[in-house]
Amino acid sequence: MKPGISLAALALLVLGGCGPEEPAGPGPSAPSGADGGASARAPAQGSTRGPVVVVDREGRPLANMLPIATETPNAFETPRVQGPLTGADGTSELALPRDVHLYVRAWDPAMRLFPNNFYEVLPPTGAATETMTITMVEGARLAMTLLNAAQEPAADENVGLMMFHGVHGAWWPGEGDTDAQGRVVFERVPPGEYTIKVKALASGQLEIGGVILPPGGETDLGPVTLQ
Repeated sequence: MKPGISLAALALLVLGGCGPEEPAGPGPSAPSGADGGASARAPAQGSTRGPVVVVDREGRPLANMLPIATETPNAFETPRVQGPLTGADGTSELALPRDVHLYVRAWDPAMRLFPNNFYEVLPPTGAATETMTITMVEGARLAMTLLNAAQEPAADENVGLMMFHGVHGAWWPGEGDTDAQGRVVFERVPPGEYTIKVKALASGQLEIGGVILPPGGETDLGPVTLQ
């Protein structure tokens, strides 16, 4: 670690299957430039270089990942800083301002992969931080069949989802629509273990704890009754 630089690597997910993961906001929206149009930037004057390497679960480099730094552990906050997309070797770089406490992670513009860890970076003072390695894991799929208080399908309703992190609170928002049988599917959500809250437009809401979403897998909660 370089003198004057304080980094804390925080793991979010147990790769074997359970453990918490990440963000909240009015709804998922890509950071500016996350459509693949990000370009290399010259380091800002008075900033600290923050080298980043993005890899998969096997440690293989991932291209086209966007490094971002936010002021809270919430990837859907507008990034304070973002770097160019990673190259074939998985590397990129951030120009970190020296007066801000930041959280560094990576973003997949295709929203197929999610960060398994992030770095908490105290206001840096040196020329560069140590290299920050971000591991990305496959998204999960969450399904359930919603019933109203009369045990009838909550058919053709808009449903809001909020996933709550065990430490950081509100973590990931989602939205879907039930079919005629009340079934709703949320695609590509962060894997991990969460408390989830679902709210149907007319039929009510429900909170469920201990929901485990395995990387690259599907969790079907079956019939659940709204209140």
